[in-house]
Amino acid sequence: MLQIEFAKIFKRKFNYLFGIITLLIGSFLSYRLNSISQFFEISEIETIFNVIIKIILVLVIFIMGINYIYSYREDYKTKVVTLLEVRKVKSVRDFFAVFANLVYFFLYNVVVLLGVFSVLFLKKRDILVKIVQDLLTNGHLLAYIVQLFMLLLFANLIFLLALSLFNNTNLAISLSLLYFIGSGVLVKVLSERLSETYSNLLNNSIFNVFDKAFNSLDYNVTFEINTFLPLGLNIIGLVIVIFIIKIFKKVID
Repeated sequence: MLQIEFAKIFKRKFNYLFGIITLLIGSFLSYRLNSISQFFEISEIETIFNVIIKIILVLVIFIMGINYIYSYREDYKTKVVTLLEVRKVKSVRDFFAVFANLVYFFLYNVVVLLGVFSVLFLKKRDILVKIVQDLLTNGHLLAYIVQLFMLLLFANLIFLLALSLFNNTNLAISLSLLYFIGSGVLVKVLSERLSETYSNLLNNSIFNVFDKAFNSLDYNVTFEINTFLPLGLNIIGLVIVIFIIKIFKKVID
C-alpha cells in the first residue's frame, strides 16, 4: 500500500513542473539577494532564511496539499475507497498517504534548496560558507531538519483532517487554505479581546502553533522545549481528533 502511494506521487508530471518553477523562483530570489536584503533592511543571511527559504516552503506545502487531496479524489473516482472500506483499511491507507507525502515532499524541498544553494555558491560563496558553519554548530542543522519535518507533518494532518470532516475535495482545499492563511489573523484578533491566560492558551493552540513554528524556523533554531513541544502536542492532538472523527463517521454510517 505504501508503494502505491509513492507511485501515485511519482507519476504526476505536474510535480516536476512545479518543482522546476519553484527552483527558478528560488534561484532568481537568490540572484537578487542583495536587492531583497536592502529592501527589507535585514542581513543577507536573514533574507535567505526568512524570505527565500520560507517562500519555497510555502510553495512546497501548497503542492503537497494538492497532491494529498488529489490522491483522495483519485481513489473516489476509481472506486478504490469502496474497496478499502470493505477491507476496513481506509484509515491505514490515509496514514500511509500522509507518510508517503511527508517523505516525498521533504526530499522535494531539500532538492529545491540544494539548487538554490548552488546559485548562492556561484554568486555569494562567503555567505553560503557562513550559513554552513552556523548550521553545523550547536546542533542547529538537526534542529532545523526536525522542525521542518514536523511542519510538513502538521500540514499533512491538516489536509487529512479537512478531508475527514468533509468528503469534498474542493471544500477540503478551501478549508486548508483558510487555515494556513487566516488562522494567524483570527488568533491576533481574539488575543486582543481575551485575558492574558486565555490569550496564552490560544497562542499555543492549533490555530496559532503552525504560524509560530513557521516563523521560528531559522538558521539558529535550537532544541528547546518551547520550540518543539507545542507543535508536537498539536500533532498528537490532530491524530487523536482524526481517529475520533473516523470512528464517529463509521458509527453513523
